[in-house]
Amino acid sequence: MKKVLINGLQLGSKNSGVQYYTECLFQEMKQITPLKYEVEILNRDVLNYVRSISFVRVLFEYFFLKSYIKKNHFDLYHSPHYIIPKRFKIPTVVTIHDLITLDFPELCKNQSVFYFKLFLRKTIRNANIIITVSNTVKKDILRHFDIDEGKIRVIYPGVNPIFKKKIDNDVASKYNLPKKYILFVGTIEGKKNLTRLVLAFNKLIRQQRINHKLVITGQNGWKSKSVYKAISKYGLLEHILLTGYVPKKDLPIIYSMADLFVFPSIYEGFGIPPLEAMRCGVPVLISNRGASPEICGSASLQVDPYDINDIAKGIETLLKNQALRKNKIRLGLERVKQFTWSKAAKETLQVYEEVFSI
Repeated sequence: MKKVLINGLQLGSKNSGVQYYTECLFQEMKQITPLKYEVEILNRDVLNYVRSISFVRVLFEYFFLKSYIKKNHFDLYHSPHYIIPKRFKIPTVVTIHDLITLDFPELCKNQSVFYFKLFLRKTIRNANIIITVSNTVKKDILRHFDIDEGKIRVIYPGVNPIFKKKIDNDVASKYNLPKKYILFVGTIEGKKNLTRLVLAFNKLIRQQRINHKLVITGQNGWKSKSVYKAISKYGLLEHILLTGYVPKKDLPIIYSMADLFVFPSIYEGFGIPPLEAMRCGVPVLISNRGASPEICGSASLQVDPYDINDIAKGIETLLKNQALRKNKIRLGLERVKQFTWSKAAKETLQVYEEVFSI
């Protein structure tokens, strides 16, 4: 039986998108029987001194991982992010989640931009097959790099089945959730466009167009301070609740009890939270940029993420137009059925088989 190694050094990074993707994919692969390959994951239990975003880890992956693979006789290497070790002698697959560091470097840490530019071109050239999480990312890759389109496979991630309509007043009390609220879930960082969301929300509150509060759920990321400054500047501390990081088991309740989910990102390579909200029966408002329109389709209401008035209008419309709300909820529950980890795992295993046959 051939052996496949998935690089899981991101595992343990709280709420990391790559970590979530890797963990869900690996767990689902283990459920597939009979499994044609022995799939193992390299995590920090093996290399507990390598931090998930450290320079040491990057150097290890790029220059030294091949010795680990040779020692353990792996036949294929899959990197769920963007690094493939130098001069590999076995087939390689890489998953590229987005190219935000190339198209929106101002929204990323300088360190991330440096690493990405340093390794990405070589990774794309050397990988046998590239998996992307959306057609949007596929088009971005073809726009930036001169490569054969036939080398790219689009495999959509799935949505965890724990996300379904569920009301729990104890969880609501635990996080001090208001009775009526609009919800955002995700890392508080520049690309999520939360400062403009706060400004749009402020406009609605000041003009007395809505009587909801805004709940922001997620850990702080890069440039999160600008969001806190906007909340303070406009005197919104009584109107906006920041819960911080919330464990997965509580998220379905927080989604389900919201009247509206908003996700006005400047750019997403995929974006799982809107689908989680749909699965919980909540209407969804998204940005009309990046992959969000591809993923959510007509099951969402789309707005210009750069236009505060458009964001505000979209929020008000989805809160007040009952016919539209019911339609988007219905379409959302149907839309989300397309995205399962079982399907993603099977399609990824098909990629492995394809690589072995090259």
